[in-house]
Amino acid sequence: MKNLIIFIFALTLTSCTANAQQSADAQKLTLTGCTLPAISHVNDMKITGDTLWFVYETEGGYGQRFLRRAIIDSKNHTLNVGPEMGHKGDGYYVSYMPFSVNNCDGTRLVVSQDDGEIYRAENDSVLSRTKKYIFSDGSSLPFPLSQYVQDVSMVAPDKFVFIGREPNGGTQYALKANITTAQVDTIRRIQLSPELTSWMPNAGELAYSRLHDRLAFAYRLHPIIEIFGMDGKPVKQVRICEDTFNPATLNEADFEDLNPLHFIDITTTDNYIYALMWGCRYAEIKTNAPAIYVIDWSGNIVKTVSIDLTLHRIASISEEQIIGWDGNQFVLINLPD
Repeated sequence: MKNLIIFIFALTLTSCTANAQQSADAQKLTLTGCTLPAISHVNDMKITGDTLWFVYETEGGYGQRFLRRAIIDSKNHTLNVGPEMGHKGDGYYVSYMPFSVNNCDGTRLVVSQDDGEIYRAENDSVLSRTKKYIFSDGSSLPFPLSQYVQDVSMVAPDKFVFIGREPNGGTQYALKANITTAQVDTIRRIQLSPELTSWMPNAGELAYSRLHDRLAFAYRLHPIIEIFGMDGKPVKQVRICEDTFNPATLNEADFEDLNPLHFIDITTTDNYIYALMWGCRYAEIKTNAPAIYVIDWSGNIVKTVSIDLTLHRIASISEEQIIGWDGNQFVLINLPD
């Protein structure tokens, strides 16, 4: 069955990245400061000013996530890595699933993804409690929600957007939370078709633009980015190629391995969305060059950039530079004009 699925989709893979018109060069970033452990997976990267905030898992770490910050020196191609954030000593941490969020005042907040608690990042290693939550038992919810919160962004003081899920593998939604009034409201259901109601075949990543007051959701298993307003109304659906997802694979435990993976990560600037496209199965990424699609917030593809190395995560420094994680090291990518 698996061989048949692979054969059916083999002819469609190359078309999803065949539109790349320009290429970008990448240079290794030398790490200074604190020594990093063996990293198995980088979960998230964000940049504020000259600081990279990154969340990662370690080899043998049983899924626990760690947060650090690193000072970027683009001229000398270095990252000065700080200590673990929120480490309380004796193996205990303030949060075991930290997710960094850019505060409206330029400082950094950290949300614990497993319970929605909000912390303030201070100095190089301290996470201080704000005694606030994205939502809690006392919040007014549009429907029952799992405690897990994903892709949190701050819209205004005490106002956030995020991805939330119904319990037990249910549907996922783009939601907005007002911490002051303890109110959570629906923006938009994240679901491509009536048949695919579970969050799993609709997995992906949400990003928010304060300048345009719009959101973008990039699908992991579909070559599609949906851009929509805070009222949930669509701005544009950006489709890169024909869909490759086979719903029959949902019956397989490793259904993600059987389907091409499309948008692996997105990062943004005021003017653009930068979407990392694989267009191949996970096992094939080392022999396939990914592409970065540069898209404006109206849904127009501005350019497509091919990258001659494996990339798993990206974070924008500016419209000219991006930091990437290639599975082993951080790299500085200079985008062509």
